[in-house]
Amino acid sequence: MAALVTNKFRIHNAKQFIEAFDEVSFTSGAAVTDSSGLLNSNMYLFIGKVTGWSDDASPPTPTDSVANTHYENWRDMIAAKKITSSDVSHAIPRKNWTNNTNYFAYTDNTSTLHSQDFYVMTGDYNVYKCLSNSDSNSTGTAASTSTTKPTGTGTAIISTADGYKWKFMYQISASDALKFVTPNYIPVDTVRRANGYLANTYDNAPAQVQFDVETATAASGGGNGAIEVVHMTTRGLKYLGETGNLAGVTNTTVVTITGTSLGADDCIVNNDIYFTSGDASGEGGTITDYNGTSKVVTFTPAVTAPSSTDGYAIGPKVVISGDGQGANVRCTVNSTGGINATAVISGGNNYSNASITVISNASQSNSFNPSPTAVLTPIIGPKGGHGSDAVQELGGFYILINSRLEYSESNNFTTDNDFRKVGLLAQPKFSNGDFANTTVVDQATAAVVSSWNGTAFAVDELVTGATSGATGRVIDFTSNNTIRMSDIIPSGNSTTAGYNGIYGYFTNTEVIAANTVGNGGSGASATANGAGAVTGGDLERFSGDIIYVENRSPISRATDQIEDIKLIIEF
Repeated sequence: MAALVTNKFRIHNAKQFIEAFDEVSFTSGAAVTDSSGLLNSNMYLFIGKVTGWSDDASPPTPTDSVANTHYENWRDMIAAKKITSSDVSHAIPRKNWTNNTNYFAYTDNTSTLHSQDFYVMTGDYNVYKCLSNSDSNSTGTAASTSTTKPTGTGTAIISTADGYKWKFMYQISASDALKFVTPNYIPVDTVRRANGYLANTYDNAPAQVQFDVETATAASGGGNGAIEVVHMTTRGLKYLGETGNLAGVTNTTVVTITGTSLGADDCIVNNDIYFTSGDASGEGGTITDYNGTSKVVTFTPAVTAPSSTDGYAIGPKVVISGDGQGANVRCTVNSTGGINATAVISGGNNYSNASITVISNASQSNSFNPSPTAVLTPIIGPKGGHGSDAVQELGGFYILINSRLEYSESNNFTTDNDFRKVGLLAQPKFSNGDFANTTVVDQATAAVVSSWNGTAFAVDELVTGATSGATGRVIDFTSNNTIRMSDIIPSGNSTTAGYNGIYGYFTNTEVIAANTVGNGGSGASATANGAGAVTGGDLERFSGDIIYVENRSPISRATDQIEDIKLIIEF
């Protein structure tokens, strides 16, 4: 049985992930929750593993075994920081606009659209979708490479001098650029929601221009199944047409043209005339009569009364066949009678399939009949129209998470050691059983000591409890009186209850020592300082779900360091 998991499903999952950070009541604004708190959005980014990989330059790929995903990551965990909705964004691969590059034009009939270079980001952080790369440029030849950078943030399709057509999609705000733009990915979002306009958290101006784009198609009556652009495969030859300014106006269906390139009576019957300026701009009709001597053109239906000297264009009639309605496309011709360019006057709606036939006056002699004929393809836009949902249209099935670590985060994130694991922990609980909700948590086992022998405990070294036999790896030794440890392994042979009441764990009164210098250790030794001296991590071990793990080369930190940890997740 053949089946397909669509890109829509991937984007749906990505959206569900993001929406989990923003589940609030529509009436009170309070966080949505139930009696157990399971709907609260408690997601934490954690760091871990102070000891080296077998090859730190080439970390191993994490496995999805229970031992690795569940147990090892908890043993290695150092600290965690809560992720908020403002730390998460949909993302798409970064594609900078580059001069002399051939960009792929959007089409509705390819299954590989999201793997193509069909959108770009410019240096001012504007994102544009390529709608056409095949219209004529100033030389009348087919465009193949983009040589004119798209500009502007309006709602209309942007035509550039190189023959490309672009749609402005959105602008990345300065704050979002700092937070979410990476060498390989950029953020993408939708600012229009079902319950109205939701302003961008960081910068209202980019949100406003994107909102305008998102709503423009719906406001104009387009949207689902609209034809907003036409691709041209073959221009054809010997089509009749011209552009110019009216020489006179008789009424709303009869005008006089300049007719410099048109001679014989009725040579342009069945062609289109449309007006490019004045009160009738954008309107037009089918030519029913033409007097080659007087240059009088009769057409139907009537238009708003044009004025003398208004601009006009005459070209072969473009007939759209399909299961939708309302699409209206006009075209102009070049000096050889080939189709020069197309203009979508109205995109219509509800098309799921469409084709184009270019009609010229068949009553003329063969010398006037087009050969070869033009080949034009109407391109059906995405659901809602181009620009209505940038996440869906550009393939936002990536999630970018940015968590900022500032200095030591109240001594929870070590600045004396490095780390090699970054992961996501969903719905962890505090050690008392409550769901975690604080901004930062410390997951190290800490021992406050006295009777220190004066030798500093070295980071990463193994220390052992003299009574319990428990071992741990030193994360850091702070203020000469606190050993913070991870990778705690209790002794299975111990008959002494540890600080947590479990046999084999560090006790509150035992000597904790490293190996001697001769045996590869620092020789440091100290005694746990009595009741309450040893404490476990803030979180209940194994609570919640570790849903993402990334093994990295060692990352060192400093007391004056602020860093952004970015995770890219593909759904």
